[in-house]
Amino acid sequence: MALPFTTPARLLAIAVIALALHGCASKSMSRNECATADWYAIGYESGIRGQPEAQISKHRKACAEHGVTPDLKRFLEGRDVGLQRYCEPRNGYRLGRNGTNYEGICPQRLDSEFTNAYRAGRELYDAEQNINRYGRRIKNRQSDLSALNDDLAHKQADIIAPATPVAQRALLLTEIIDLRDKIKNVELDIQDARLARDRERELLQQLERRDVGR
Repeated sequence: MALPFTTPARLLAIAVIALALHGCASKSMSRNECATADWYAIGYESGIRGQPEAQISKHRKACAEHGVTPDLKRFLEGRDVGLQRYCEPRNGYRLGRNGTNYEGICPQRLDSEFTNAYRAGRELYDAEQNINRYGRRIKNRQSDLSALNDDLAHKQADIIAPATPVAQRALLLTEIIDLRDKIKNVELDIQDARLARDRERELLQQLERRDVGR
């Protein structure tokens, strides 16, 4: 007998059943699973996980091998209730904050508030990712700078070494000039990355202040 869905307690019971059914929903269903499945609970689990409506087609294909047809009506009823939970604005904010992609599955009546909350969370996530990206860039370029400075020091030592031939000194001088240009460019790149990281940090602080108490 399918579970009603009029009270929070019953919704919790459905969620428990849905989690138990998740194992069979994520693999090919057996004949017995298809025959005894609570399609309302499976639909609810699909909705609360934000899965597309096409998820039912996977169950239909699996159960067709056993001559069983899923109860599409009950599946969609359960999925609609699950989507109401999934599409709550606070969940949208959480998904955006975690960098989870949103596939636009919320019903039109719920999509606007959900999307606004999702975008607010995603802005914070993106700002943090940009800060980390600039941090990695700075670290990598500092490593490049260190290697260039070491190379420059060696060549400067070689050019003044008494045993260095005159012809080699001319070549070393050209290489030293080239190294100094490269060092300057890397230093500018590091400076630009630091400025960009500072801007992202400022943006992140603004976003966090905006979302205080959300």
